[in-house]
Amino acid sequence: MKYCLALLTALVSVADAQIIPNVNLYTTYTDNLFLSSTQRGDVVNASYVDLDYVVNEDLGLYYSGSASLFSENTDLFSHLHTFGLSYTRPLRTDDLLVAGLETGLRLDRPLYDYRDFAEGRAFATLKSYLRPDLLGRIGYNLHYQNFLNANDYSYVEQRLNAQFTHVLPTRTTLQFGGELGLKSYTQASGADPFFDLSDRSDQDHHLLQGVSRLKAAQSLGANAGLQLEWQHRQSFTGQSRFADLLFYNPDNDLFDDQFSYDGQQLGTTLKYLAPWQSELVASFQRESRHYSNRPAYDLSGFPTGDSASENRQTLRLGLGRTFYPVNSWIQEAGVELEWLYRDIDSNDVFYDATARSYTIGLQLGF
Repeated sequence: MKYCLALLTALVSVADAQIIPNVNLYTTYTDNLFLSSTQRGDVVNASYVDLDYVVNEDLGLYYSGSASLFSENTDLFSHLHTFGLSYTRPLRTDDLLVAGLETGLRLDRPLYDYRDFAEGRAFATLKSYLRPDLLGRIGYNLHYQNFLNANDYSYVEQRLNAQFTHVLPTRTTLQFGGELGLKSYTQASGADPFFDLSDRSDQDHHLLQGVSRLKAAQSLGANAGLQLEWQHRQSFTGQSRFADLLFYNPDNDLFDDQFSYDGQQLGTTLKYLAPWQSELVASFQRESRHYSNRPAYDLSGFPTGDSASENRQTLRLGLGRTFYPVNSWIQEAGVELEWLYRDIDSNDVFYDATARSYTIGLQLGF
């Protein structure tokens, strides 16, 4: 972290005014890092650096870098680097086009190098006021992710989404949205010698899934707001790939993706803008997941014959405060405290668990 701060200070001192750097530092203690019955705790230090370069009023370039360092499970160290381009263009009085390109690279320690990937992304969103109180948005996202050491799991993902936001005179905001996603694996099953998928048919080559969302937000006065959100996820065809039991881990990036399960999610968030540029946030979320052909295991590691399913409950309490230093090269500084509690009720007894985490964060804007 000291290295990141020193590097950022050097960048600020020589950078053009059009370069906008930000750095976020977080330290988290969790009593259950793997969300499992083993209850293994750890301290995680995570750092994020963003550099935004404003080319002109329409075009911007950016770099985002992150790294996570684990005190006990040191082999979990990873770092991710992303370079991107964003383009914003007003089309008419009430229309706005937002588009962009991204490329990224993630690298892990040798023990977890099957998580290494290179990725590319292109996206475009059109926003338009259909009426003064009704905002419409439609977007398309194309994402390619190539797992460098696990080619069977490389994929192309396409998402088409639409959203409508309606503001009522009662200071109530209603939002309805839908998304259709298509995930296509780039190789047939069994092409990768590291992961044995040869016994799987090619029915999982394409996965089609729809997501519906409803959200309502209500102002509770000048300094408070309440939000309710419901989400439904439904798969129409295909199933995510799962490896031989020797390599199977439902918590890593290869297996536990959004296309691997159906379910519903209901959540509520209460925000209060307190004095001294501070904010209090409390949220509760309940989610049900029904996995498509992901096996459930007993504590001896043997399949139970059922597909995995679980109910997740998450409670979060957060406190943040923002400072605006005078006569300093730091334009804005934020401090954040968070307590997070998660309860997973799973028919896979190894992942039937609870977890608590405590986080302190520092955000710096220059």
